[in-house]
Amino acid sequence: MTTTATVDLPGVQLQAGDHICAFYRQPDERDDILIPYLLGGLAGGSKCTCVVDSCAPAHVLGRLAASVEVRSFVDDGQLEVLDSDSTYFDGGGFLPQRMLKFWASKARWSGSSESNVVRNIGDMTWAHRDKPGVADLAMYESELNRIIGSYPQIVLCLYDLTRCDGEMVLDVLKTHPKVMLGGMVIDNPYYLEPDDFLASRAR
Repeated sequence: MTTTATVDLPGVQLQAGDHICAFYRQPDERDDILIPYLLGGLAGGSKCTCVVDSCAPAHVLGRLAASVEVRSFVDDGQLEVLDSDSTYFDGGGFLPQRMLKFWASKARWSGSSESNVVRNIGDMTWAHRDKPGVADLAMYESELNRIIGSYPQIVLCLYDLTRCDGEMVLDVLKTHPKVMLGGMVIDNPYYLEPDDFLASRAR
């Protein structure tokens, strides 16, 4: 049996309540963030839910299997790797309130605690697809900040910088309290609290 790898993002300090955006340019860069983040959570006993769009769930499970016995984590309910069609686009289009409830349900895992923080991760390339509701991405990301503190959880959102225009990058920065840059997670000076973000959109 493969032992659990006690690895995580080198030099990155994570804590309950973090809502982090991380930009990448290549699939390898995406995996260099995604895989250690999940392995670190699994090693610490955290519930981990990963939703991918730029690759298949099987790719993530295969990468994880190089370090841990994935099936046991999946069977125990500690690990879920899903695709965007069954989550963000369940029913054919993106409905922010539905996804907010989805992430809230994942955060209510019975094993979650201050020392065993739920880790959620979303691969946000689905926002570039021609589907109903994707224009509500920024409002969704902002509203997610209202529920993150309800349960001990960390939410990491991955964005492919090669597909993001300047407006999207700015919206992402305005809606994430923390940003991952150069292998570090730092407080984001561009972040707006949800009410302030709503007010800025109303102008």
